Amino acid sequence: MPLNQAKILIIDDEPGLLFSLTAFLEDEGYSVKSTSSGEDALHNLKDDSFDAVIIDIRLPGKDGNEVMLEAIESGCKARFLIHTGSADYQLPQALQTYGITQSDIFLKPLADLEILCQALDARL
Repeated sequence: MPLNQAKILIIDDEPGLLFSLTAFLEDEGYSVKSTSSGEDALHNLKDDSFDAVIIDIRLPGKDGNEVMLEAIESGCKARFLIHTGSADYQLPQALQTYGITQSDIFLKPLADLEILCQALDARL
């Protein structure tokens, strides 16, 4: 599968950011679905398969760490990229156990969204 046909799920509770990131990745040729809550994200991950997930940490209800752990433990094979505004975010050991690393964390706001495309391409 060509990289630009990868299926991406974006999870963020900031409507403007969710819209702009979705539009940018669609313009780059990715198939994109987006949601603003952890619970909805888990439903999407259960009902559909994605190649990658771009996830915020601070979400209403289940936070990003909980969503990633539940998804991975239920068999989700998608690669996770963490997109957070929390400069002091510490990656939990439980996520590191599943192969998520500091290089999978991107701080908002990104000056150039192309950085996410490069990260997606490198991981897919």
